[in-house]
Amino acid sequence: MSTTLGAETAALMLARFSLFFSCRKYLLRSLYSDLRSLSSTATPGTPGLSHSSRPPSPFNIHHPELSNGDVELESLPLPTTHTPKSSKFLAEDTSYLHTTVSRIVFSWCFAESCMMFFLLMLQGLGVFSSGARLLNWRISLFFLMSSILVVIPLSVSLLLAVGNTDEWSARTFFGPRAIFSLIPVTLYLFALSYIPIPEALEPSDAATAALSRLIVIGTIVLGLLSGFGAISNSWQFLPFGSRSQGVPSDQDIDAAQYALTSIRNDMQQRRAEVARREGSSNQSSWFSRVGSTFRGGDSLSQELQGLEALEYQMNRNLEALRERRETARFNQTFKGQVYNIMGKIFTVYCIMRVISSIYNVLFPSRRSSSSTTYPDLITDMLAYLLSRFYSESEIKMEDLASFARQLSLMLVGIIILSSIRLVLRGATRMLRITSRNLAASLMLLVLAQIMGIYLLSTLVQMRSSFPPPLPSGDGGNAEKNLFTTIPAYEVFGSLFDWSFLISAGVSLSVRWGASRVNGAGDEP
Repeated sequence: MSTTLGAETAALMLARFSLFFSCRKYLLRSLYSDLRSLSSTATPGTPGLSHSSRPPSPFNIHHPELSNGDVELESLPLPTTHTPKSSKFLAEDTSYLHTTVSRIVFSWCFAESCMMFFLLMLQGLGVFSSGARLLNWRISLFFLMSSILVVIPLSVSLLLAVGNTDEWSARTFFGPRAIFSLIPVTLYLFALSYIPIPEALEPSDAATAALSRLIVIGTIVLGLLSGFGAISNSWQFLPFGSRSQGVPSDQDIDAAQYALTSIRNDMQQRRAEVARREGSSNQSSWFSRVGSTFRGGDSLSQELQGLEALEYQMNRNLEALRERRETARFNQTFKGQVYNIMGKIFTVYCIMRVISSIYNVLFPSRRSSSSTTYPDLITDMLAYLLSRFYSESEIKMEDLASFARQLSLMLVGIIILSSIRLVLRGATRMLRITSRNLAASLMLLVLAQIMGIYLLSTLVQMRSSFPPPLPSGDGGNAEKNLFTTIPAYEVFGSLFDWSFLISAGVSLSVRWGASRVNGAGDEP
């Protein structure tokens, strides 16, 4: 028996390492370059960054091939056929510490996530022994929880402290900055220990308690991302979101581009003047330098700050004009019409998702302690529609609830995927990261954490669709189901509804207010 267990575990470990190296070699080659392109727009209005560098997303259509005549100050934009995916490009990036760390951690999380789904497939097919599946399941669960709770937060804190460096020395990992980076992680774990566990759960050990608290955080995060993504994706299809605006002409865009170029030229002249004054002030007396410090910034510095704020807003307005023109051209094509139809259908689902969450929050009495499913208005609506065509004896509510839950899970995943782009770019803006390589590495770490959290929440919801069998009296010889190691989704359903509604309400208010104040762009 031990020989069989060892051979099966070795085969599963080989599959785990194959997933790890495949992710590092193939998947990250395109993903990392896309994140670098995304990080180039983290600081809007930066000269030398063309709008054509923005990568398209599933629900934010962008067509760089439709734009022309762009003028850049410091460098010409790269051609649309350029793609930084060569071996030279990858070799230059791998010399940095943050690139190596982020790629290893992401590949690690990706391999363990795929491994857990693979083990569930093996359980359904009856391949390998129950002991081998359970052992590797616990290994993957331990590594994934360790990555989400400790490794990724510590890596983000360490890379922010160390910065964009390619030095590999003991001082990098044990210096003052590295030690200081442990403080946020320690506070994070300390706060995590105080997260209350739902009353319906009775954790038997520390690992189960940590998993329950992690799923609480994951459910809230996914609810926030889902609410934000639901409003972001359906905003242009809502009556109050898509205001009637004319299609800008080429003359309008050229005029806006000329005005922006003039502002940037003025900024360049002011910066050169500020640099000359700083150079001359270094040769002045100590008393004059102290006096200028107490007086604060001069009028030239204040004028430069005003020009920077104006340049930022004008750049947003120019991008909004370009997007409106390209969207209008795209809507006239066959693909554009298909996209609009799919977008409207998806908007209907988002509205139904909001109504379902409101219904579950307002009528919590439907949940019973003995129920194995969480109430879902979408399931009830599907049952009502199918009852018009089939008799009640032909419809099994358990199968229908399972199908509706899997469909909702897939659509929620699409919503989260479409909102990650805005979240990553907003996080890079707030951190004021100027290095595209460092920003891409941090985005990769955050993406790995979100991927792991989404996986755990998905497994919890799958437990409701495929509930484990009740334990039999012969507990010693019975096979242990993998779903018995994770808590049930019914405990966390209300957390998702509340966080989803709060995020959707805040996003709707912010977008509505922003569109009325400045009307520039759809992205907050």
